[in-house]
Amino acid sequence: MIPFSDGDPAYYVILGRGLLREHSLPYSYAFDHKPFGVYLFYGVWDRLFPVYPGKFTVLSLLLCGAFCMLCRAFGRFNRVHAFAGLVVFGAVFNVLAGNTELVLVTGEALILALMLRGVETGKTLLFFLAGFCAALVINVNYLAVVCLLAPAALLLFSPGWFRVSRVLLAFLGLCSGLGVLFSPYLIAGHGALQAYFSMQRSFLHQYSGTLSQRLLCAFWMVFYLLLMVPVLVGWVRRFPVRLRQRDGRRNLILPAWCVSSFPATLISGHPYEHYFILCFAPAVIMLAILLRDGASPSCLAMLPLCVTTLFFIGVRLHDNINVASYTRRVDYAGIARMVGRARVLDIRTYHAVFYLSDLKPFDVYLFANHIDILFRENAWKRYMQDLQQNPPYVVTPYVGCETHQVEAPVCQWLQEHYTLVYAANVRHRHRNKPNKFSLALYKLREPTETGVQVSPPGM
Repeated sequence: MIPFSDGDPAYYVILGRGLLREHSLPYSYAFDHKPFGVYLFYGVWDRLFPVYPGKFTVLSLLLCGAFCMLCRAFGRFNRVHAFAGLVVFGAVFNVLAGNTELVLVTGEALILALMLRGVETGKTLLFFLAGFCAALVINVNYLAVVCLLAPAALLLFSPGWFRVSRVLLAFLGLCSGLGVLFSPYLIAGHGALQAYFSMQRSFLHQYSGTLSQRLLCAFWMVFYLLLMVPVLVGWVRRFPVRLRQRDGRRNLILPAWCVSSFPATLISGHPYEHYFILCFAPAVIMLAILLRDGASPSCLAMLPLCVTTLFFIGVRLHDNINVASYTRRVDYAGIARMVGRARVLDIRTYHAVFYLSDLKPFDVYLFANHIDILFRENAWKRYMQDLQQNPPYVVTPYVGCETHQVEAPVCQWLQEHYTLVYAANVRHRHRNKPNKFSLALYKLREPTETGVQVSPPGM
């Protein structure tokens, strides 16, 4: 029951708060390279479940349950077994962190279930609904396009299933969903929508992984896929490909979904394990179906997955204990009282303080390394531009100047114009090596304190 076990969902909530509370469209409050829908989703969840402990674990469990319910459309299985498989084996991929991949696969399951139901019943309106939902899911993560490519094509274009009206209705639903989602940008005008896509494009151009990261990403994703191979092989043996039979086409949906999702795990080039949830989730449903039919892979074939799961359960437990310890050592409530609604400039500090103290960012590039990714060796110049606007508060890494995490000109400005009002080094061991939760908070001095003329701080 910790505030979060992965920093991404906490960051999405920050942007969601800007959207729903400050009525600031992405990315005028804070920036991230994900599309609009993800911040809307996490912002709504933050409103529905405002407490901090366990927020994303509860969300993960609800999404796992919804995913299992929706996937009943693709075959008969024990939902308890499927749910347990998602949660237990999902420890390898940190499934309980509540990251976007779990939101994505649940949305994909809804889209495919609507399409399949439309094919089986002849109710073409369901394709419109599927297209509408697709617009929302794609704007949670663009990778949904890649994941849905094969299973959606199977449902739309397989022999005997294709109808022009289905494709047209799905396309109209997609356009309608996009229109509803982006209507605030269209109302705002003044190039707001153009700026939205321009900021994404500019960042993603710099964000792609290096060659070494791409090779490491490929290694890990192939490793995870090998863990799932017994399930895929067992599925092919149990359900041979028979396209001319209705059940044969239905039986292809899950493996097509799993295989189509694999390229999506490689696109960014970053070796983050949660990306593989895109393939893992449909594979778990396949395993649950095989288990019900008495055709599950042998214990020996599943042994690598089980051993890997036990190892990562230990890793997650260790990490979560550390996060609980670190967050208890920072007085986030005291920081919130001190800062109030003033804006805070972040200089390479972990965004946990913005999430847990509910702070308002001064610069839209809030994530610790965003400015470095975008401006590279000129990052310090961006910080200087911000400082010259006199942000009321500045937060930096603990002893960031002494450890050279903050450049000398920035440190000089802080020394001349700001006062250190709070600092926390959360390391209980190796205290000379502060970690990302450690921080220092500075307050802008009054003109009389500095001895120089300073313009009023921008609130």
